[in-house]
Amino acid sequence: MPCPSCGATTTARARYCDQCGADLIRARAAAGPGASERSPAGERVEVGDWRVVTALFADLVDYVRMIAELDPEEVRARVGAALRGMADTIERLEGTREKFIGDAVFAVFGWPRAHDDDPVRAALAALAIRAALRDPLDGGEALEVRIGIATGEVVAAARDDGTGDLALTGEAITTAARIQSLARPGEILLDEATVRGGRDRLEVDDRGSVVLRGQSSVVHLYALTGELGLVWPHGAHATGAGPLVGRGEEIARIRKVLRRVRRTKRGAVVLVTGDAGMGKSRLTAEIEADARAQGFNWTWTESVSYGRGEPYRFARAFAQAVADEHGTDSGTFARQLLFGPDVDAATVRRWGGGVAAIARAAAFSGWEAEAADVPADPAETTAILSEVVVAYLERLLAADGPRVVVLDDVHWIDTSSVGFLDLLAAMAADRPLVIIATMRPGAAPAWATLPHVERIDLSGLDAPETAQLATIVARAALGADDARQIHERTQGNPLFIGETVRASIEDGTLELRDGRMVLVASRAPQLPLTLRAVLGARIDGLDEAARDVLGVASVIGIGFRDGDIEDLLERPIPPGSLDRLVEAALILPHGDGTWRFSHPLVQDAAYAGLLASSRRRLHARLADRIERGPGPVSVPALAVHRAASGDAERAIPLLVEAASAAVAMGAASEAAGFWRTAADLSTDPADQVRFREAAGDAAAAPTR
Repeated sequence: MPCPSCGATTTARARYCDQCGADLIRARAAAGPGASERSPAGERVEVGDWRVVTALFADLVDYVRMIAELDPEEVRARVGAALRGMADTIERLEGTREKFIGDAVFAVFGWPRAHDDDPVRAALAALAIRAALRDPLDGGEALEVRIGIATGEVVAAARDDGTGDLALTGEAITTAARIQSLARPGEILLDEATVRGGRDRLEVDDRGSVVLRGQSSVVHLYALTGELGLVWPHGAHATGAGPLVGRGEEIARIRKVLRRVRRTKRGAVVLVTGDAGMGKSRLTAEIEADARAQGFNWTWTESVSYGRGEPYRFARAFAQAVADEHGTDSGTFARQLLFGPDVDAATVRRWGGGVAAIARAAAFSGWEAEAADVPADPAETTAILSEVVVAYLERLLAADGPRVVVLDDVHWIDTSSVGFLDLLAAMAADRPLVIIATMRPGAAPAWATLPHVERIDLSGLDAPETAQLATIVARAALGADDARQIHERTQGNPLFIGETVRASIEDGTLELRDGRMVLVASRAPQLPLTLRAVLGARIDGLDEAARDVLGVASVIGIGFRDGDIEDLLERPIPPGSLDRLVEAALILPHGDGTWRFSHPLVQDAAYAGLLASSRRRLHARLADRIERGPGPVSVPALAVHRAASGDAERAIPLLVEAASAAVAMGAASEAAGFWRTAADLSTDPADQVRFREAAGDAAAAPTR
């Protein structure tokens, strides 16, 4: 269909216009249910998918009182202004304002575009909304708000009622609404999934467990009190993280750099790269105690995905972090440092005017009044600011001595501060300064090739290290086979290991037996919501063609071939799609048209994003392909795909045959799984009992 905004031709199921960026999902929904696309085979394609979102409900508290006390027109104006302010805050943090409901607003973070920090974004939006209503900039009456936030899976699809609206359906939506109704005026309540998804970035008070109206499960609630900000510089958080597993070689390399810089007074930059969850920040935090023991000062800054649009965010954060060390604000400390008796009045006016030119936008306190010599030319402002950075850093090092500056998550640095970072990296070459910068794989900064830059690439933990970390998280040892399975599933990513173990304990996949944690083989481990969000954000960053290929591949299995993909797509693979998936580190080439997912959790995340109807359709096509050949038919594989397609009539006999063969080979746990699936699919009560009894017998049998 053509883009409704610019008229450009768009691909089937594209989410955004390649030319103007318009939201095409909403455009399709607005066209009504009769406008759904059709695949090359003539099959209706649904607009929607499964995803993890964080839902936010915010409800004004004083609406009834205002109606009783004020003129209706004034009430409408005040409420309208408050709701518009809420919507602006939500959209600034890249959430989606779904609708206004009277004096309330409903929004989601994570749809139509996911981020790996959507719970944090929703929490920050809630804090900003509360603060803005309590202290309105226009001097109007302060208002209070109740806010509920919940995280979970939803399905997003077009409504079939002809309204053109998009429907988000899932427990997270109703949970957010219910807990909002429990909040006191001015209170922000979160569910446990949101707190966990915040990954130690949210400051909360425990509010205990409740059973919400209309739900049967218990929900644990927390009251949001603030943002913790920088996590790793705070000793309590670093200590609470437990011992660092592995990374001995990397730590030794950074310590060697510190000793060399301390001895030679010539600095260095250490660039630490690794995928999300590899422990870049954790590794860097481990260095702090050693650096301080060697006489280095320590300054930690970070960039965040939702701060990339803030002018000079990194520069401001660095200036304030240093000022915090000296117990003052950034403006006061910078004046003390820059404007000593050796600086003439003309330089004071020049530097002060340069900083004043950006002070208001960048929130540099105490500089807005510097009206003298404010440059009119942006290029001149940039040149002046470069002088200020050089003078600031040289005087700081002269006053305090050697320093380590941590730049966490450089891939998210704001554009305005890129030049500052380039300058810092260059200055480190001949000054007692160590810069430790962390970033995800991708295009390296320009300064990464400087001779005084040392690069450390973090890969996954090995199998023994994975077992050690899993034991720490589970607080009980795992058997060698079980630890190996977790390593294969997570590929040694520390975040994935921790979240997988925690989720497996919660859902019963991991059980404590005789003092040891044991994987229950008959249960399929669930992909934790936190990892769904992290991996879902990476998948969302792909174009539509690559997402389609990845989704189809997830149905096939951990490994797949070009021909498998084309058979299920029923068309050639879009050019470049597989290469883009390799570049995104989601799949790996194995030669001769064969590919593999980079690890099983990526496959799980891609599969979880498919609508159930799409999964059934693809499994049915794959089962047909297996039956057609070439080559011998694998009954277990055929049984799995027929069952996943929902074709009980053909699946049950295959499952019975696969279970019997598994028993004969001594594969008791696999047999139990086949019997359970047959019982779930059967509509005959007698067969259900028979299959479940067979599953119980197989589960109780000794394993091979």
